[in-house]
Amino acid sequence: MAMKHEVNFMLSKVSSGYKVLRFSPTSLLLARKSLCLSHILHFATHLDHCNLEADIDDARDWFSKFKSDSLPDKIAKTTFSRASGPGGQKTNKTSSKATTLWPIKSLFQHIPRALHADLMKSRYFVSSTQSILIKCDTHRSQASNTAETHKRLFQELTEIYHKRIPGITTLEQKKRVQKL
Repeated sequence: MAMKHEVNFMLSKVSSGYKVLRFSPTSLLLARKSLCLSHILHFATHLDHCNLEADIDDARDWFSKFKSDSLPDKIAKTTFSRASGPGGQKTNKTSSKATTLWPIKSLFQHIPRALHADLMKSRYFVSSTQSILIKCDTHRSQASNTAETHKRLFQELTEIYHKRIPGITTLEQKKRVQKL
């Protein structure tokens, strides 16, 4: 017996429970109404396990090519305002504080899926606008503050990558563990 929901969600009844034939994240939300929570959690963990290795490999490949200028500038929207704090007349007269906003959907197109959830848990994530918002007023110029916001996003993505993606286990390490 097969049960089909909208948008690529199809389950097939097998002896051990259900088997996921096709899936999309929005479909899982649609199916929530007709399936009990335990089944949904089972499917989600099964899907996570199946896609985990591929997602990790994609993330490793992406990170090996990732540089501070890898994200296109056109997806960022930067506005300037007056900075506060010390700096004398220059601070009071110029709008040098940079506030840069990256819509999360635009960022998701440029980073691997394995990092998406952690990026949404980032200290820079603003849920009301579904975006990453970074402010900087440490420098006296707009260009320096804008560059600093981009640098902070790069650092945040690097930290998320190192926290989320495990290193590659060498053959030597595997042998050492097997001996234990």
